[in-house]
Amino acid sequence: MVQEAKDRHNLSITATVALGRAMTGALLMAAFKAEGDAVQLKFSGRGPHGEIMVIADREGNVKGKIRNPEVELPPKADGTPDIASAIGKGALEVVRSNTNPYMPLYKPYTGVVPITSGEVAEDIAYYLAASEQSSSAIGLGVVLDTDGSVKKAGGWHIQVLPMASEETLSGLEGNIQNLGSTTALLADGASTLQISQLLLLGLAEVEVPTFTLEPKYGPCETTDLEERMKRAIAALGKDDAVKLLDENDGMIEIRCDFCAHTKQFGREEVEKMLEETQAPAKTQR
Repeated sequence: MVQEAKDRHNLSITATVALGRAMTGALLMAAFKAEGDAVQLKFSGRGPHGEIMVIADREGNVKGKIRNPEVELPPKADGTPDIASAIGKGALEVVRSNTNPYMPLYKPYTGVVPITSGEVAEDIAYYLAASEQSSSAIGLGVVLDTDGSVKKAGGWHIQVLPMASEETLSGLEGNIQNLGSTTALLADGASTLQISQLLLLGLAEVEVPTFTLEPKYGPCETTDLEERMKRAIAALGKDDAVKLLDENDGMIEIRCDFCAHTKQFGREEVEKMLEETQAPAKTQR
């Protein structure tokens, strides 16, 4: 997933880690939600990487983009990528939405908080506490190989329920402090089950995974771009669409910044889309 993002956007090492953390964090926020739920994170920092935006849904789909993907920063003194400097201070905007047709009254929710650290995980946890009143802890990590390729990416998210006892909270805080770096755990080969066991040590027995989710970058299929093109054509209207075709040698091009993919549509395809978008209106008369 993160390697695909790196390949699609030609990401630098720092950008790979920053976008990888944001994508993993969005997936963790979208998991365990209602069918059709999706979450969008937008880091509008003043650092050299500029805006970072990711979208993830409950089914494990995730995609992202970064304004300046090739910018590289010197590593920190310990040799790790300087993500905080790359993102910089600014604002984190989170949008929760739902596309489930059986939930027509659901309204998108938007929350905005300042970027407190720029390390991504801490910023998401701060948003959850400040905007959604959810006491949470999050760890995110991206492990790179010596050639800059992605070896592993992962994370964890713990949400504390209001009825949790002081003993449970104390034990959990101790386990999180003892856990150390999520990146280091992943690099050492720790599995998601082992990380869960360390987090819940002395609090719960975790013997087998109770939930699995296979992340996928996208959707970036051609059919997805075609659907977007249909919506764009419907918004343009026939006159403007024909004008664009005439000005561009009978072609209209659409690009998905998330997928870094461009597709061209010829006059015949566009005219067919125009017919399809106008058909419902004629039926209603």
